[in-house]
Amino acid sequence: MQANAAGEAMSVADEQLFDAHAHVYTDDTARYPINTRNSFHSEEELQRRLSRNPITPERLLAAWDEQGITAGAGVQYSSIYKTDNSFLLDSSDRFPDRLSAVVILDATDPATPEALKRCILERNIVGLRLTGGAGPGGDYPWLCSEAALDTWQVAAEHRLPVALMYTPQGPAPAAIERIAALARRFPDVILALDHLGWPGRDQRGEGPSEALLPVFGAPNIFFKATSINYRLFEAQGVDSARFIRRFVDLVGADRMMWGSDFGNTLQPYSEMTQAARASAALLSPSERRQFLHDTASRLYARTGR
Repeated sequence: MQANAAGEAMSVADEQLFDAHAHVYTDDTARYPINTRNSFHSEEELQRRLSRNPITPERLLAAWDEQGITAGAGVQYSSIYKTDNSFLLDSSDRFPDRLSAVVILDATDPATPEALKRCILERNIVGLRLTGGAGPGGDYPWLCSEAALDTWQVAAEHRLPVALMYTPQGPAPAAIERIAALARRFPDVILALDHLGWPGRDQRGEGPSEALLPVFGAPNIFFKATSINYRLFEAQGVDSARFIRRFVDLVGADRMMWGSDFGNTLQPYSEMTQAARASAALLSPSERRQFLHDTASRLYARTGR
C-alpha cells in the first residue's frame, strides 16, 4: 500500500486542497487598528510585516489559485488584532465563496457568548478559536471559565466548530484532560486542536505522544496539521509521512485536516503545500482526500452555511 500511495502522491501535484488555517492582515492601520501587545512576535517585526508584506485576501487567494486550493478558512490573527475580527470578517464578506472566517474571542469575557451569537447570525462565521496559556498552577482555567462554558453552549446550539490552541508548545496533560472533558460535556461541538494539539512524539519517534490518548477516543475532537508541525518535524528529524500515517491509524483521516498557517509561518506558500502533500504520501487515496481537502471543507466551507 505504501508504494501505491507514494506513487499516487507523485501523480497528483494538481490535486485540490482546502486550507483550514490561513491568516490575513492589512497595512491599512487607520481603518483596521492593530494591537500587538504581548504578541508572540516582537512589535517591531509585526510592524515590518504590515508595512512591507501585508497578507491581504487578494494575495492569499492568488497563492491558492497557484497551488490548487479550492477555498479555505481565514483564522483571526491575534498577534496583530487580538479579538478585533473586523479585517477578517470584512475580507470574508468580500470573497464569500472562497474565504470563510474563524474568529477569536476572549474565553474569559462575559460578553463573549453574545458576541459569538452576533458573529454567527450577522457575519456567517464558520468557527471560533479560543487560545490561552497555563495558569500559575499549571492548569488551564480559561477552558472552563463561566464565560467559556456559556460560549461552549452557544457553539453547541449552532453546531459551530471550536478550534483550540493552548500554550506553551508541547503536550500538556492538564489541558488535554480538560479538553477531553469538554468534548464529553458538549458532544455536539466539534473541537479542532490546532497544530495537532502539540502532539510531541511517541517512544519510537514516529507518531504522537501517548499524552494525547485522552483526546484520541473522543469522536468530536479533530486534529489540524500546520506548517508549524512540519517545521518542527524537520528540525527534529521526524519523517512527516510516517507521523501522519501513524496519526491517521489512531484517529482516522476523517478527523484530520491540513492548514497552511500562511501569514504567521514565514515561508513560501508553495513550500507549505509541498510539505502537506509529502506528509500524505503513505495515506490511501481516500485518506489523502479527507486529510488534504474533505475534512476541512466539511467543517469550514462558508457556502451553504
